[in-house]
Amino acid sequence: MTGEPQIHPTAIVDRTVEFGAGVSVGPFCVIKGPTTIGEGSVLMERVSVGPHVTMGRANRVHPGAVIGHEPQDHSYHGAPTQTVIGDENEIREYVTIHRGTKEGSKTVIGSHTLLMSGAHVAHNCLVEDRAILANGVLLAGHVSVGEGAFLSGGVLVHQFVRIGRIALLRGGSRTSRDVPPFAIMDGTHTLRTINRVGLRRAGFTRETIEAVDRFYKEWLLAGPIDRRALSAYPASCPEVGEILSFVLESRRGICAPKRHSGSLREDDGEESE
Repeated sequence: MTGEPQIHPTAIVDRTVEFGAGVSVGPFCVIKGPTTIGEGSVLMERVSVGPHVTMGRANRVHPGAVIGHEPQDHSYHGAPTQTVIGDENEIREYVTIHRGTKEGSKTVIGSHTLLMSGAHVAHNCLVEDRAILANGVLLAGHVSVGEGAFLSGGVLVHQFVRIGRIALLRGGSRTSRDVPPFAIMDGTHTLRTINRVGLRRAGFTRETIEAVDRFYKEWLLAGPIDRRALSAYPASCPEVGEILSFVLESRRGICAPKRHSGSLREDDGEESE
């Protein structure tokens, strides 16, 4: 892409900001440096970015979004921390993405994500490629959201929780436990079934989907988890191995079906956000 950046005369831009070719900055934006905005990115009116933001190419940031502001964390004392954003993301109105807390740490958004209006991504979060956060999703600090996960409107996620790849969290749900890959969760960290539609759309074979379904029915939907037995389970395919590793590495505990409380530890230690 060629062409000089187009910066509206009412925008306030620090001299340390670096723009790629073809960037557009709309009215009343404020961009603090050091910050880099990749080629072809569009910042519409009243967007706030920086400092210490690295944004890739062809991102579209809608009015009122705030990217890279200081974290809502009492332990933050002005350390230089970062926000890193990939390519071709759609960041809608009034999304807030806060930078990391501890010196050298960062909040990371991958590529091809969609963050809908009013979503909040707190300090030190990781949102992987093609994830979708619908309107009003709130991620507390240190949350990770796996590739292709879909968090429906109004979902609340406790700090340090992990959301697995291609998981679906239904609207208005909340969790303080990890949500395994390919799962559907609703209510209060209640595990329902597998995300068959999401798996099909992602191109998984029928055999893989059935293997994932069998594993869920035998282990995660059947009753309290026996960690020792689970660690000896032979994975029938890489996707089942992915779920096994995710569950065995959990520190917060895994979402469970409604009739079970779950057997892996849930740590409700409090931190900011």
